[in-house]
Amino acid sequence: MKNLKSALLLFALGWTALAANAQLTDYLPSLGVEDEPAKVRMGLYLMPGVAWMLPRDILTVPGKPVVRFGFGFTADIHFSETYSFGTGLNVFHNGGHIEYVDRVTGDQNNIADDSTQFIVKNLRNFDNQWVELPLTFKLRTKEIGYITYWGQFGLGLGLNIRSTARETIHALYKEKLAEDGTSQWELLDTDIHDVVDAEILTDNEVAILRAAMILGVGIEYNMSGSTSLLVGATFNNGLFNIINGRNHGPDLPQEHLETVGEDHLIDPLNLTGYDIKAVDNAVLLTVGFLF
Repeated sequence: MKNLKSALLLFALGWTALAANAQLTDYLPSLGVEDEPAKVRMGLYLMPGVAWMLPRDILTVPGKPVVRFGFGFTADIHFSETYSFGTGLNVFHNGGHIEYVDRVTGDQNNIADDSTQFIVKNLRNFDNQWVELPLTFKLRTKEIGYITYWGQFGLGLGLNIRSTARETIHALYKEKLAEDGTSQWELLDTDIHDVVDAEILTDNEVAILRAAMILGVGIEYNMSGSTSLLVGATFNNGLFNIINGRNHGPDLPQEHLETVGEDHLIDPLNLTGYDIKAVDNAVLLTVGFLF
């Protein structure tokens, strides 16, 4: 009888302990025990887009946008079904057209004449290639049918791996020395002195680092299991000047000259240099797959 009472007492104590443990588990689910690890989804995509250069000074003239291409890798770290941290790696071309006036030394059409100065209008099309690390916060809906809608906002940190440009130069004035040694400027026929589509390397003119604001929207279409078609559009907005700081002067091959009035006319009697400042922006279409 005594053994039976002891057994019943032990059973009651055990049951009480199990019940207490269950209650603690309900109210304190994270007592030293980690939840399921955050889900990570990765993907690959192509990024065709439209890019343009936006001057940050009042003298450089913006030109038309250009078509550029790129590709990327994405990794989304999910905090929940509707929130995630987005990162990865983007490799894309950016740039665009800008116009300005230069004073250059040397005749573009006569290599032997390397001392004569010219005032020229320079139409330059930059092609800047960046490797970018995106750091974004993503919001997404729950799956509606087979589609999940998402939006993202954050920063992109870019490294310049190559920069080139194609430029068209219109010669406007040619320097002529008077008998007393003073400089005079002869107005030229631009049809004769034009140099068209010269390709140059501009790595030393474009900054090595770039920061951008990233704002995007898109959808994920579930194809099968964890595989989804990714389609989106992203505005990649450069935040800081990407043209190297001091980029004009008599000790440099080209000196950018101030112009006068809304028509950007040249005053050859008052040649004052200035630094070009610009950012490069793009709207990128994202098409790829998530796994």
